[in-house]
Amino acid sequence: MRFRKKLFFEIAYLLWMGLLPFISSLALGYLAVSNPSFFLNLSLSQQVLFWISTVFVMGLALCPTTFLALFVGYIWGFQGIWPLIVAYSFASILGFGMAKLWKGHAMIRWIKRTKKGAQFLSNVQAQSFSWVFLARLSPIFPFAITNAMMSFLGVSFLDFCLAGMIGMLPRTALAVWTGTQAKSWEYLLHHPESFSWQDGASLVLLVLSGLGMYFLARRQVKA
Repeated sequence: MRFRKKLFFEIAYLLWMGLLPFISSLALGYLAVSNPSFFLNLSLSQQVLFWISTVFVMGLALCPTTFLALFVGYIWGFQGIWPLIVAYSFASILGFGMAKLWKGHAMIRWIKRTKKGAQFLSNVQAQSFSWVFLARLSPIFPFAITNAMMSFLGVSFLDFCLAGMIGMLPRTALAVWTGTQAKSWEYLLHHPESFSWQDGASLVLLVLSGLGMYFLARRQVKA
């Protein structure tokens, strides 16, 4: 029973990391569209406070990172990408550290209950840099869930930081650019004629990350 209880809370933690951001993004989106001048007129100290707060907003899964990148592009354009990258990196560390407190022992035990699960775990740990890079590259892997899962699976902190930084650059730049154009997937669904290279690039990132993970999973890890 104790194992099942721990597994339940660990799964609930991952669900919270995945669902809560979509709720909070509605409020931020409303503020951005209804009153963009509020953010444009922030003083230097207020801007510093804003970017510090984004570390906790992303690290605690209060808002999707892709949505925040869209927001930054919509408000500040590419001028906001560098502080966003810095905040993104610290948020990654925060999320990774929080997951360490949960340890994820029950989930690891659950994964290891089968031979394939144990092999997958060994694969991820042995090729942690590549797995983190591909997870960050993919547009469909939520930022906070990736932080938690990579921590639970025991990837090295250095690989997590370096690969995460490199992998998130294309999708972050793409999201910021999309924000500058005031476009979104919802807009695309209602206006398919507006399909542009940004939208195609998202699909390319998804395919590349998916293929990469497929080949990584099939690779035999040497003992």
